[in-house]
Amino acid sequence: MQFMMWVQTIVYIGLPLFLIIRLMKTDTSQRLWFIEWLSTAMFVAFIFVLGPWHIFIYYLRYVWVVFFIIVSILSFRRIRKLPVKGPEKDKGYKFSMTVSIVLAVYFGYLAAGGLSGYAVKSEHESVELEFPMEEGVFAVGHGGSDPSINYHNAHLSQQYAYDILQLNGFGLRAFGITPSNLDQYKIYEAALYSPCSGEVLEAVDEYEDISPLQSESDPEEPAGNHVILSCEDTEIHIAHMKPGTVEVEQGDVVNTGAQLGEVGNTGNTTEPHLHIHAEREGEGVPITFNDRFLKRNSLVFN
Repeated sequence: MQFMMWVQTIVYIGLPLFLIIRLMKTDTSQRLWFIEWLSTAMFVAFIFVLGPWHIFIYYLRYVWVVFFIIVSILSFRRIRKLPVKGPEKDKGYKFSMTVSIVLAVYFGYLAAGGLSGYAVKSEHESVELEFPMEEGVFAVGHGGSDPSINYHNAHLSQQYAYDILQLNGFGLRAFGITPSNLDQYKIYEAALYSPCSGEVLEAVDEYEDISPLQSESDPEEPAGNHVILSCEDTEIHIAHMKPGTVEVEQGDVVNTGAQLGEVGNTGNTTEPHLHIHAEREGEGVPITFNDRFLKRNSLVFN
């Protein structure tokens, strides 16, 4: 897991810096500059849409866009003096052109797939809920209608699930990229409130918190400590709650805003977060908050 975090750091921090600087230094031809500009634009679009920016400084995703625009303007002014075509017979030139075209197509395809997940792809009517946490800025880690931005989407019952984290004033969801202490995650121990009025179908509070990013997660009981509510014709699942904090029992009737417990790190999880999804007859249905369908990197201000 630590290895994957380093790979993500290279992809979302190192590569955009490299590509933007490369664009700034291109001095062979206008044609090569345009192809490299297109490949860089597609890569920036890819990391902007698909990047898990809750892991890094959230607002850095906008910094890359601004940096790319500034470099595009400055370098465009400079390359107007270059020849339109480069040395077509030069193998290095042809190789650079080919690689840039491949990158543009590949990352453009990935970005388009992520953007397609911004729209609801369901015949089921969305369920409107109250956001289950208060007083903070919350970021969606997994959300949307495409597996590229929401891995739950590959599972029918959870296809519109959200994984939600909380950001501090610096746009970080924790102190460090992968801290081992649960208390270093901003969302840990945040109060969870009922997003709707209904009956408690299930309430489980028997699992212990696990260490972040460790192999102790429990795939046999993926929800860990959790509550399932029946709100009208929809089941609302709230998972990964802190042990000893679940305040309701099976059969209780709760109103919107009633406290259910606190965010923990129980079940099949890598770090503290809120998992919430809605089901009707075993099939996941979209959730909206204030008529908003959320997707990866959406922010909720409460």
